[in-house]
Amino acid sequence: MTRRVLTHKFKLVALGAGGVGKTSCIKRFTDRTFSEIYKATIGTTIAMKTVDIDMSNGEHISADIVFWDLAGQTRFSMLRRRYMAGASMAFIVYDVTRPGTFIEVTEWYDRFIAVCPDAVVAVVANKIDRKDRFVPPEAGEMVQQMWNAMYYETSAKTGDNIDVMFKDLVRRAVEADNLRT
Repeated sequence: MTRRVLTHKFKLVALGAGGVGKTSCIKRFTDRTFSEIYKATIGTTIAMKTVDIDMSNGEHISADIVFWDLAGQTRFSMLRRRYMAGASMAFIVYDVTRPGTFIEVTEWYDRFIAVCPDAVVAVVANKIDRKDRFVPPEAGEMVQQMWNAMYYETSAKTGDNIDVMFKDLVRRAVEADNLRT
């Protein structure tokens, strides 16, 4: 079977409270790096990466992804709606060591879906490498079922499930894009 190369372009936004690891997840995927030093994102940061995906039908897809890393601090909430517009995908991150960040996931989801109702969403339980975990996997599985979203347990520090999560998001976005055309 001959493989076709199709090119897609997608906007992906990173959502979640400050310090949950949004930037670290993106850097682990795009640059293969991780820093122990926390530096808050001010406003938004943009990164790009071309992702190659093998689809279930045998097609090979090359997709250009523009990552919009949105600041999680409350003072940037007015900017977020504008930055979310036009996104095909979002990943909403919470820190498994900070239960309050999980509680906020519903608010992040509702705000995003109000702007991008047809987008693909992944809920991400980050920092699973930590020994002081408070939020159990069942919590993330519950929101996965409630919203029909994807759910991943990740560690930006070790790289666990980071590639899988981003590639699955792209795969689902390509599938959704193909259904619309």
